[in-house]
Amino acid sequence: MALSLTTRKSLFGINALSAWIGLGMSVIIETFGLVEAIYVDGGSPVSQFGHQGDYASGIAGAPERLIDLFSYFTIWSQVMVGVVMTLLYLNPGRDGKLFRIFRIDSILMITVTGVVYNLLLGPNYPPQGLNQISSPIEHTITPILTIAIFVIAGPRGWFSLKNVLAALVIPIAYVFYTLFRGAIIGKYPYDFFDVVSYGYAYVLIFVLGILTASIIVAGIYWGIDKALTNKPK
Repeated sequence: MALSLTTRKSLFGINALSAWIGLGMSVIIETFGLVEAIYVDGGSPVSQFGHQGDYASGIAGAPERLIDLFSYFTIWSQVMVGVVMTLLYLNPGRDGKLFRIFRIDSILMITVTGVVYNLLLGPNYPPQGLNQISSPIEHTITPILTIAIFVIAGPRGWFSLKNVLAALVIPIAYVFYTLFRGAIIGKYPYDFFDVVSYGYAYVLIFVLGILTASIIVAGIYWGIDKALTNKPK
């Protein structure tokens, strides 16, 4: 049975709200410096959204902390999900070539966020303080909601090889931004981007592995989408 317009609109709204709540909490935490970074042997900070510098506490250090915050792929994916799902909530029938690509981006990017964090980062860098609330929303609840609502409510028939390849542009742009910024400040948001410690070869191989996995995941979503599109009403 096809979902009603009201039901789809509500689901899109719930998805958008989850993304904005997680993002909003992180912005507030970093603006006011509500979670102190944890340092190990005087080295780099180790905490969720660990600061990439020794910044002033409180509002004084807000600009630097916020720049760090928006240098995380997690935040890029939250913004993508929040914007796309808000637009779908406002107009569940919204369509367009670029919007289809952004919708695919929102699904792929939040999937990468959820998988990489829960498998690689979370076990080694457990969130501290208020991040114990924001982190599960950003890394678990929002990814699960986004994937589930895509399966339940669509929109359907937007996957194509051209759209999937185009959806990789933003993640690739993130990689270039991270490496460029890291070359300037000597700090990286994630260990696996740290070319100072591991070299460019390691980092590029890791990135290619993530991109390859993303293409495979996109193929899985494409297959699910096609099966649901052809499912008898």
